[in-house]
Amino acid sequence: MNSSFINEVIAAIESREIKAYYQPQYDANTGRLVSAEALVRWEKANGEIVSPDSFIPELEKTEAINLLDWFMAEEVCRTIHELGEAAVPIAVNFSRWHIRERDFSRKLNSLLSTYGIQPRMFEVEITESAMAAVEFNVIQEWAYNVADIGVSIAIDDFGAGFTSLQFVKDLPVNFLKIDKAFLADNCQDDRGRGTLETVFFFANKLNLSTIAEGVETIEQLKFMQNMDCDRVQGYLFSKPLKKEDFLVIALMDNQPTVDDDNFLKKQGTFSTHSLLLKAIRDEYDMIIFGNLYKNSYYLMHQRDGVKFKAATAGVIDDMSEATIAMSADYDSGKKYRDTLSRPALIKAFNEGKTRVECEVKIKTELGVHEFITVVHLMKHPYRDDILMIGMSRTVKNPVDTNPA
Repeated sequence: MNSSFINEVIAAIESREIKAYYQPQYDANTGRLVSAEALVRWEKANGEIVSPDSFIPELEKTEAINLLDWFMAEEVCRTIHELGEAAVPIAVNFSRWHIRERDFSRKLNSLLSTYGIQPRMFEVEITESAMAAVEFNVIQEWAYNVADIGVSIAIDDFGAGFTSLQFVKDLPVNFLKIDKAFLADNCQDDRGRGTLETVFFFANKLNLSTIAEGVETIEQLKFMQNMDCDRVQGYLFSKPLKKEDFLVIALMDNQPTVDDDNFLKKQGTFSTHSLLLKAIRDEYDMIIFGNLYKNSYYLMHQRDGVKFKAATAGVIDDMSEATIAMSADYDSGKKYRDTLSRPALIKAFNEGKTRVECEVKIKTELGVHEFITVVHLMKHPYRDDILMIGMSRTVKNPVDTNPA
């Protein structure tokens, strides 16, 4: 990389053409602003926008990237300081070169002290691929030095590299940031969903919080909720914002809370899915896991060829209305609403019931299908949420009037 390019970037930093944008991160369950990620943007004086992809990879070839990273770190400290009591933790991306940077943690701690920032309000993000490029003992020493000053560490793009198990197991990491490539198929692919389940199971077992980036659809959000993901960011909620816009959002939100340190509360409910499916998937046409309080569900199993297909993930009320609309007659639709709708299931649970069963007739282009749905109700072990496992099995298919 030639020196003229480095000088151009330095000049852009000094002239404030390079700016920090902020993409809000929200609690996956409450939708409340809880944190943010700082992202680099280069806006030239003539109005030209330079894509980060066109200059950051070049800077990362040498230690020149450190200049930009420290600039961003200071910009974030200024923003946190300006927000005062309304501040939320903000993450800054650091390149692999910082792992070998002498006195990195001391310099970071000094910067935080200069602006009066509590270490818990600053988060260090480093990519999994960056960690793979450095000897493990060097990474380990660097990570523990960062953790010792009270700053959280997030592994960015988790799952995109090959360091997953060893590096996370033996490092003082706080967050796994799930690579957005896992969400690219809108959580529709069986293998993709299985991979995500494994990642969240892994994170929960190691008491790590999770952040999903690139959340753009309601289906992705509902899937993340059912995986007990902690934070989400993406265009479904907000694009990266200019500093002034982010300040308005943060100041208008309620008093933020720091992530609860009681990791027991973060244990997922999905870890039993694979065992449940292995035991009963052959018995049922459809198995759905849902959270009645969150009004969300996740399709755990759907037999090939079933005539009443459900979306992979979504809103329980919407699924109920769609089923009622397919009912063969008024009585069947009323029975479903009175027994299996979300209000009916909540009422049943509050009355002490843990199991509800209902036989429903569904009309398809082939005729009327009769099927039985059994719903098991239970309280979340660490929250007030009511969870459900719904299992449906066909008991009678319509007679084929045109046999081969």
